[in-house]
Amino acid sequence: MSALRRVLTAIVIVAATFAAERSGLLSGLNAGFEDLRSAHAGRDASGQFVFVAIDAKSLQSVGEWPWSRQVHADILDALVQAGAADVFFDIDFAFPSDASGDRAFAAALDRAGNAYLAVFQQAESAAGTVLQTNTPLELFAGKSWPALANVFSDRRGVVRFYPYGKLIDGQVLPSAAALLSGAFARTTESFRISFSIRPGTVPTYSAGDVAAGRVPAQAFDGRSVIVGASAIELGDLFAVPVHGILPGALVHVLAAETISTGIVPVEIRQTWILAALFAVLLALQTRALQRPWRTIGGAGAILITSEAGAFAAFLHGSIIVPTAVLYPGLAAYCGGYFIRQLTLDHWIIRRQRTEVENTTKLLRQVFEDSSDAIVVLEASGATRMCSRSAASLFGLGPDGTIDLPGRLRRDARAAIDGQLERSVRSCDATCAGTRRHLEYTVTPSQAFELDGGHDRTTRIATLSVRDVTTLKEQERRIAYLSSFDDLTGALTRNSFLTSVERRMQAGKPFAIFVFDLIRFKTINVVLGRDVGDDVLRHVVKRITRADLGAAAIARLGGDTFACCSAAPVGDDGAAGLARRLAETVSATYDLKDASAQVGVQIGFAIAVPETGVTAAEALSQAEEALDAAHSAGSTAPQPYDPVLSKQQFRSREIERALGRALDRGEFQIWYQPQHRVADGKLIGSEALVRWSNASLGRVAPNEFIAIAESTGFILELGRFVLEQSVEDALAMPPDLGIAVNVSGVQLIAGDVLGDVKRVLETTGLPASRLCLELTESVLLDGSGGLIETMQDVQFLGVSWALDDFGTGYSSMGYLSQLPLEKIKLDKAFTMSLGVDRASLPILSAMSDLCRGLGIKLLCEGVETEDHLAHLQAHGCDEAQGYLFGRPMCLTDFLSYASSQIQESAIARADLR
Repeated sequence: MSALRRVLTAIVIVAATFAAERSGLLSGLNAGFEDLRSAHAGRDASGQFVFVAIDAKSLQSVGEWPWSRQVHADILDALVQAGAADVFFDIDFAFPSDASGDRAFAAALDRAGNAYLAVFQQAESAAGTVLQTNTPLELFAGKSWPALANVFSDRRGVVRFYPYGKLIDGQVLPSAAALLSGAFARTTESFRISFSIRPGTVPTYSAGDVAAGRVPAQAFDGRSVIVGASAIELGDLFAVPVHGILPGALVHVLAAETISTGIVPVEIRQTWILAALFAVLLALQTRALQRPWRTIGGAGAILITSEAGAFAAFLHGSIIVPTAVLYPGLAAYCGGYFIRQLTLDHWIIRRQRTEVENTTKLLRQVFEDSSDAIVVLEASGATRMCSRSAASLFGLGPDGTIDLPGRLRRDARAAIDGQLERSVRSCDATCAGTRRHLEYTVTPSQAFELDGGHDRTTRIATLSVRDVTTLKEQERRIAYLSSFDDLTGALTRNSFLTSVERRMQAGKPFAIFVFDLIRFKTINVVLGRDVGDDVLRHVVKRITRADLGAAAIARLGGDTFACCSAAPVGDDGAAGLARRLAETVSATYDLKDASAQVGVQIGFAIAVPETGVTAAEALSQAEEALDAAHSAGSTAPQPYDPVLSKQQFRSREIERALGRALDRGEFQIWYQPQHRVADGKLIGSEALVRWSNASLGRVAPNEFIAIAESTGFILELGRFVLEQSVEDALAMPPDLGIAVNVSGVQLIAGDVLGDVKRVLETTGLPASRLCLELTESVLLDGSGGLIETMQDVQFLGVSWALDDFGTGYSSMGYLSQLPLEKIKLDKAFTMSLGVDRASLPILSAMSDLCRGLGIKLLCEGVETEDHLAHLQAHGCDEAQGYLFGRPMCLTDFLSYASSQIQESAIARADLR
């Protein structure tokens, strides 16, 4: 073979290969090779991005979809509390939901400050020519960051590329993955997702478990979290290479992992591969390789070597080598070589025959294996062909032919006669003795046959039938569950709110009742959960059948129910109906296997439509009334009290704000001076915690301390106060003591001893300078572990003081048992000196008592010189109050202490 011919052959093959590549014929093959390399170059996810999945388990636990945004708020609070670096919700928040849920979610966004909400672009109509942008509600947008959430498929319906951002309203909106991975480049370009990352290694948790606090907090600490759907019924699923079908949120995770780990695949230019192909073709045409098996072996070795190199480049450098062009080029050369070796006509005929046979077998196999029932009918009504699934679905008639329902035969006949074009239809029909719901497609067509050497055309109709009976039953079931409680048959919350909204349209006031069952948990524990479920069913049946004037019975969750008055009522009528409702529900339940009785706590509110109250607000008022009944521990029906509701709202706001107050640095420690009475010398200070919140303003300690104790937050807050106070004490003069308050909750549920040991070892503060103050209201009884803990702390060298003495129910008997070094007399006794005649004898008695016990007496509330004179006259040891100084920040206290030291020095100099 001449050199010119070899070059021309190589040029022709390369040109044809290049044309095939440019036309897109090789894109599928390149994609296949890329997928194969990704599958074999699998790598674990970094763990920096966590997927919180709204899965079937979550949907079942919440019991409704779409969720109230209170659930999303709970999830966000739990993630932020767990230390998540940022949170992206792959959920459409463009439309309002229930008002209370929306407000709760907005508040959670405000608390978090690190949340991204999805922005979607979608076609406004079926034509898809105009794009509509779905952005979060304004209520949410101002408290979050927008992130593009669209996932784009290629023409094969597979997601391979992911955008850095998209131009929306003249500005580039970054995508979710770009934001979470820190790639803030303002570009609309796209990048390849590396599907070598195994989705199974992405940390994934159920949204229901996160909202319920069942996931360890360290799972999210410092990580980026994507919250999105994975349940099949929610439909947010995409086809991806290697891994099949993935939730959209998990696609965001893989895209973010690709950017953050620096493994964005980059494809080298096709011209380099075409140049290599040209060189290979020239090499294959050398005389040494002009043998059949050498040609095949050489081509195979080249392909294997190129694929090995391409795999290594992808594995170590995320470089994509588009080797697909080598295959048709080498195949074309080898094919041409063998064509020259064989008889061209024989080869072509044999090839065509093989293709026809294979195609026929393949089509027959596809026809037989189709899950849809396929039947081909002739004009005479006879069955020309049918699939196995068709015979299974319809059964066979007495003559052995398919027993098609009459509706399908009539539609096929109409299609053959030209009266019906290709269409999709549905019907209910009896198939093999069973009633089925069918969806089917009728397609008229022509068949060509050879009859006596002449072509003959006949009309036929093809029926493609799918049995969707189970699917329709599931749809009906889902529709039922969206409106009714599966266990009791009562309305769900959303359905109840819809019923209340309809009642409000009548314009007349009516009552809404919310109640739950007392001792229901005991029934579950003692008699079993089956009996408990039976009780819940009987509650609904009893209210439904009783003539109470109640309507729209709903189960809000657990053992909590709601209903409303069937007729307009006022306050008296509502109270009477509530009593009758409570009597009806609390009567004994005679069940099949047991007898049970429950109590009832009930709250109610009057919904007056003319006031503009919404259904959700009216229900919330009734629930707040039930909360008030819980707080009061009363079984009497509790009406809605706006004043009490405001107090509860304030308490809930404080409770929510406390959770992030420490992280936001909202607490400060102020110090109030303590002086020795005999000579007025400054001897120390009491550490007092102060809280200022951006939305709540300054919150008094008597407000937030009680709430912190009830929620357990006092353990964290007390530890902070102790650590900060001791650290600040290091900046004070070394002869000054520091007094820190300790809650009884800390002694009972915390580790006061460990906390004190740790802070003294960390700071090096002498233990003798630290005094812990315990409030008298803890009501120690002189026995048990509390006294042991106090003694262990005292053994470290730390002293104890009893605070606010005289305000509780102290027993003089245990004063001698407690390891006390100081008693602080409440300021009420000090401030009554000179006003109440009984105050001086009390002061004198306390002074004598402390001297007898060897305990120092500190009097609080010293505001005047007269107060101080009385204390000096009765031998009191120490004093604290506005006469000496109000609570002040550390800087001011240090200035105060410096001035006191200077005054003492001047006084000593005057004495000399």
